[in-house]
Amino acid sequence: MHPVTKFLHSWRGRLRRGSSAAPAAASHAISAQDLLCVEEVSAADFLAGALFRRKFHVPPPDFPIHFVSFYRAAPADVSVIGYVHFSEFEDSYLCGGLVIDDRLYRRMPIAHREAIRNAGGIAEHLLRAGFARLAHAAAIWGYVGDTRAERVDERVGFRRTDHPYVMVCWMRELSEADKRARLSRVIALGAF
Repeated sequence: MHPVTKFLHSWRGRLRRGSSAAPAAASHAISAQDLLCVEEVSAADFLAGALFRRKFHVPPPDFPIHFVSFYRAAPADVSVIGYVHFSEFEDSYLCGGLVIDDRLYRRMPIAHREAIRNAGGIAEHLLRAGFARLAHAAAIWGYVGDTRAERVDERVGFRRTDHPYVMVCWMRELSEADKRARLSRVIALGAF
């Protein structure tokens, strides 16, 4: 079964079991969990390639780890709305390539935009899901130069470092000397 088909069957199965109501249901308030679902995927270019190319003008990385955020406007209307990439580095991960489909977001019904915004937004939802699945790491590193992106990154746990563009989310307790040594190795990588 194709990964996308498997994912859609899984999501519909959760709906049938009652873990989440369809967005069109008028019996309850719509939540971000009704509208968004993040999945780790192997077919990043197939699923999020067009979105990634629109922002970065290159295809998404062809090596793991890829997380895609899906938006469900209606039970049979599912679209890719976000993407982020994580690369393994030592016992940590480098986070990059975060992109959100702002055109799709602007076309959403107002109630959907409000529900997603009230839950922190698509980028925050996507990063939190990725972090939860990579919780075994010592750290997750980000290379950020956009003020809006920095605010989202800080909400999910990233902290500024001595480097103007490198941020880090420490996932476990480490000594200050270990943190400084790790930061030096990440800075030596350059932009990621």
